[in-house]
Amino acid sequence: MTVTLKFLSEKANLSITTVSLILNGKNVRVSEEKKKLVLQLAKEYNYVPNSLAVGLVTKKTKTIGLIIPDISNTFFAEIAKNLEQEANAKGYSVILCNTNDKILEEIKYANLLFSKGVDALIVCPAIESADNFKYINKFIEAGKGVIVFDRFFEGMPCSSVIADNLNGSAEAVKYLIDNGHQKIGCITGPINSYSARIRVEGYKKALCEAKIEFNNELILSGNYQFESGYLQGLELIKKDITAVFVCNDLMAYGFYRAVKKMGKRIPQDISVVGFDDLLFSSMLDVPLTSVRQNIIAISSNIIRLLEKILNGDMSIENVVLPTSISKRSSVRKIL
Repeated sequence: MTVTLKFLSEKANLSITTVSLILNGKNVRVSEEKKKLVLQLAKEYNYVPNSLAVGLVTKKTKTIGLIIPDISNTFFAEIAKNLEQEANAKGYSVILCNTNDKILEEIKYANLLFSKGVDALIVCPAIESADNFKYINKFIEAGKGVIVFDRFFEGMPCSSVIADNLNGSAEAVKYLIDNGHQKIGCITGPINSYSARIRVEGYKKALCEAKIEFNNELILSGNYQFESGYLQGLELIKKDITAVFVCNDLMAYGFYRAVKKMGKRIPQDISVVGFDDLLFSSMLDVPLTSVRQNIIAISSNIIRLLEKILNGDMSIENVVLPTSISKRSSVRKIL
């Protein structure tokens, strides 16, 4: 049986409004005995407030929508876990949606979350989302804040939290150059992705500052997935590079496989630097040197912006967080 306020009010011989006020700790003119009776009845019958009814009154559902592109990527999985823990501690539930990096799935889930009345939306957009701001505007026009993380597109009308892709990538390539490498390849993410474009700019920036001639043939485009790192790696290795900057760790894992397939060795024949510093990067047979995004800092800044939104502050804030390099065994110094 579902225990309602009406049921408790009949048991306590009080009005529904009075029982509601008592359960919510509000001031009400009844005896202490009656207050204790209501609380005892609620405990005895395991009364749970109807969140839908509460939402209709308060216009709040105490739920947050979270859309991510790839739950199998530990970067997104860790952020989702951190956000859920922080939100739960503040009395909010998180509805998690995984798009498999498909824009149509993203739009479908955004509309679903909107229909369920989530109080705010946190989203890492699909790679194809560059010009798709309609659902974001829909949330904002309804007074519901939106926070974008990891992937940012110019013109987005909402707050964002991203890593410093430009300087992080430049530092990664500079590290290879400082270790004596001159012929450095690059496997990018999809070129229509903001983060991929900026990471390529970082690659070029480091080469320019070291006065190394840029060679467009040494840049191949992947899609941030393992298989593209493998396939593009097979082609890039043929170009006699001594090192490669791979724009995310999943593709770097694929590149490792390509190196083995081609009968080469890391780092003896080819040095590798990735981007993300995922959990498994330190566990490879040859631990991967990688640009580290601070997942704790990303998560805490998302929560900070979320609290602003939930307190009624819809002002836009774009946060760019510094990166660092986790130096491991995948880079060899050329004398």
